[in-house]
Amino acid sequence: MKRLALFFVTTLPCVLFMGCGLMNASSEPPRANAVNVAAVVDDTTKQPEKVAAAVEAKPAKPQLFEPGAFEDPKVCSTCHRDIYEDWSKSMHAYAWEDKWYQPDYILAHQETDGATDMLCGACHSPIAARTGLLPPADGSKFDETSRRGISCDFCHTVSGVEQMYNMGHVSEPGNVKLGPRGDGKSLYHEVKYAEIHTKADFCGSCHMVIHPVTGVHIIDTWDDWKNNEYGKQDITCQDCHMTPTPGVSKTPGRSALMGKRRDNLAFHGFIGGSSYVQDALGNTKQAEMSREFLRAAAEVKLAEKVTDDGTLELTVEVHNVGAGHKIPTGTTYIRIMWLQVEVVDNAGKVVYSSGHVDDKNHVDPDAVFFRVLFRDAEGNLTGKSWRAHSIGYDRRIPAKGKDSETYSIPLPGKGDYQVTTRLMYRSVTQKSLDEVYERTGEALPPVVSVEMAAAQAKLRF
Repeated sequence: MKRLALFFVTTLPCVLFMGCGLMNASSEPPRANAVNVAAVVDDTTKQPEKVAAAVEAKPAKPQLFEPGAFEDPKVCSTCHRDIYEDWSKSMHAYAWEDKWYQPDYILAHQETDGATDMLCGACHSPIAARTGLLPPADGSKFDETSRRGISCDFCHTVSGVEQMYNMGHVSEPGNVKLGPRGDGKSLYHEVKYAEIHTKADFCGSCHMVIHPVTGVHIIDTWDDWKNNEYGKQDITCQDCHMTPTPGVSKTPGRSALMGKRRDNLAFHGFIGGSSYVQDALGNTKQAEMSREFLRAAAEVKLAEKVTDDGTLELTVEVHNVGAGHKIPTGTTYIRIMWLQVEVVDNAGKVVYSSGHVDDKNHVDPDAVFFRVLFRDAEGNLTGKSWRAHSIGYDRRIPAKGKDSETYSIPLPGKGDYQVTTRLMYRSVTQKSLDEVYERTGEALPPVVSVEMAAAQAKLRF
């Protein structure tokens, strides 16, 4: 049975923890069952039995090339300096050596006897996967190119996609470099147009992940995008995530030192919501870009009334106004988005609070959370994707859609009050960082919250 499980994971490589990001979206999502989602995140006290059942999805035929078949990105930097500089501070460049990813990757390896080595690792280090240097999970066989994550020559030698999930890219490493134009000239390599580079499918093949044993959709970003208005209008991932900030549609320049001047160059920083990680890495410019993306994604609207008995009925609406997919998306079992609500009286005294952060940097477990959690083999909620047997909690806000929550808040007496509501985001939970410290002794920087949107209201009782 162990061999059976290993067979399926080695033929279905994928990424379980990437951030970028796009399930069928409706404008009014169903309300999730009320569960304490914060209290169960990353619970490792119970470890389900190792999974060894077959999967119905037909795997793509694995490709394998000789080590050294792909160029080191340093070679590319000789001519493509600006693009290399943007890429080198992207989450793609850190995909393998990401110290927030690695602890869970190793934990998954330990729990599954290595069955997730390729399942997770193939998108975090696709060149190692395609050149036989992965496994082992510790990367001890990696060459320098493999350690550079999702780098230039992997992407620019992709000629197509064989399956739209679990890293189904078709690679053709060699002297021909593929891209969205094909009219460039180079003394070092050939340049050729590839239609796949103009499509969201190029990104979706990694940003759509199906558990190879249980069939659970671990990441549904591409499927979500495909079936919403953005996908139907062919507004692609690249249109948003290969521009430096929201609303910037063109960045003129040259892709190579001696290349043609273009009206628009694709931005290779691949900005998403990872501001905390970027700040921790010292990439302050990229971190601020991420915060801009988060702030552009949502709006908060309030409706309030006070009943005769002094109960404030506060309805908070969260609108997804800027993301081409549900928010949050991607590794939504690691990320959290939640509502923070505070009511203050005229003297400045807090009379109601929900969703605040305590002195240990943990979010109020009774807050309203927008995220995904799985159920494991024993029916417990979990944020560990390799344990997923079903979806246990899914409350996200679809593209161009909204969700709402109504709070009933007793007011202590007559007077004026101010209501402040904030939509907050974290790209990883503090509990998961605490768990890493308990397991490994490595203290990662405390996670920092980002305010995505806010609204205020004044009222009198």
